[in-house]
Amino acid sequence: MKKFIILLIITLFSLSLLSESPQSNDPIKENLNDQSTYAGSALASHEDMIKYGTPLQAKAMVIDAIIYMQEVGTEKAFIDFKNKAGKFHFKDLYIFVFDMDGNVLSHGAEEALIGKNLIDLKDSAGKYFVKAFLKLMNESNNGWIEYYWRNYETQKVEMKLTYLTKFNDNIFIGCGAYQPRH
Repeated sequence: MKKFIILLIITLFSLSLLSESPQSNDPIKENLNDQSTYAGSALASHEDMIKYGTPLQAKAMVIDAIIYMQEVGTEKAFIDFKNKAGKFHFKDLYIFVFDMDGNVLSHGAEEALIGKNLIDLKDSAGKYFVKAFLKLMNESNNGWIEYYWRNYETQKVEMKLTYLTKFNDNIFIGCGAYQPRH
C-alpha cells in the first residue's frame, strides 16, 4: 500500500510539472512537450537523434558560450567558436554572435559571414529574421526565434528554432536547432 501511495504521489507531481507553462516568447513555447516537434526528438528517426541537435542542446550551448566569453574574453571566444573540432560545435549545432546593428561578429559554420551586416537579410519565407533577432534582444535578455536557414550538414533550407541571449548591451549569442527530417 505504501508503494502505491508513493507511486501515486510521484505520478501526480510529474503531471503537475508537465502542466506548468513556463514563460516564453509567443508563438514559440519553451517546454519539453514541444521537443517532440524538433530535431532529435523522440518522434525523429534514430539517425536524426544521433546526427542532429535539439533546441535544449542549442540553449545549453549558448549558456556555455556566454560563460566562456566572460572567462576568456570576446576575442579568444570568437576564434574558438569557429573551431569546428571544438566544444562549440556539437552535431549540427554551432554558435554565432551578432552586434545590435546586425553585424556578424563570429559564426561557427560560415566564416564568410563574419564582418557582414545582415540586418536586411530575409529567409526563404520573406522574414527579416535578423531584424527579429534585434527586436527580441531589445525587448528581452533572451528568447527563441523561428526562421528558415540553410542547414550546413544537409545543404537544404530548413526551419530553424534559435535561442538568443544577450552578452552585453551590444552583443548577443545564438544557436539554433533544425526541425526533424521525417
